[in-house]
Amino acid sequence: MLSSTGIKGLLAYRALRKMNKPSANTTQNKENFITSSTLSKATTPPSVVAITGSAYALSKMTHAPKVQRFLLKSTLSASVAGLFNAGLKRLIGRKRPRAESSPEIKGPALKDKFNSMPSGHASAVAAVAGSIPRSSGPLLLASAAGLAATAVIGKSRTKRDAHHLSDVLVGSCLGFGVAYAVSKLEKPVEDEVEGLKQSSHLPNRFK
Repeated sequence: MLSSTGIKGLLAYRALRKMNKPSANTTQNKENFITSSTLSKATTPPSVVAITGSAYALSKMTHAPKVQRFLLKSTLSASVAGLFNAGLKRLIGRKRPRAESSPEIKGPALKDKFNSMPSGHASAVAAVAGSIPRSSGPLLLASAAGLAATAVIGKSRTKRDAHHLSDVLVGSCLGFGVAYAVSKLEKPVEDEVEGLKQSSHLPNRFK
């Protein structure tokens, strides 16, 4: 399902490219946005977790259980992906493209210039994109938009010389993988909670 969604998103993107040939100014504005520090700061794992977590807290004041579930899964997935990512960065110790003089791989390291593999930005955004329910209609479009957003972040990180392309790909796979695992764990947890609720409502003679 994920692969078909990605293909449809790619086809839609190519169709829009043909329909709207951007001017030179529009292209420059897009480049500036993609390489901006604002976008970079807004898509760090802590920022993504903060955004989705805040949105989840606000959604509790509404009667939108599907939105609440999506935001909760997004927050959990981005948090777990961020933790895995931070650990892998320090274990692998790959040099960032913008680092001037250093070995390609150093191994366990805490210095930022050796935090290239994998991309934390890509994993966080992919974790949110992977949490979007994939079905027909608007949700399919939302899922395609999530995949497109992941691609944009990947381009942003390579354009800023913060990551190699392989770092972005590994980070994206990590984010999607965590989102998939969280979605698979959701049902058993819900069943357990529902079972506890039902047992708590039983009369004393049945307990």
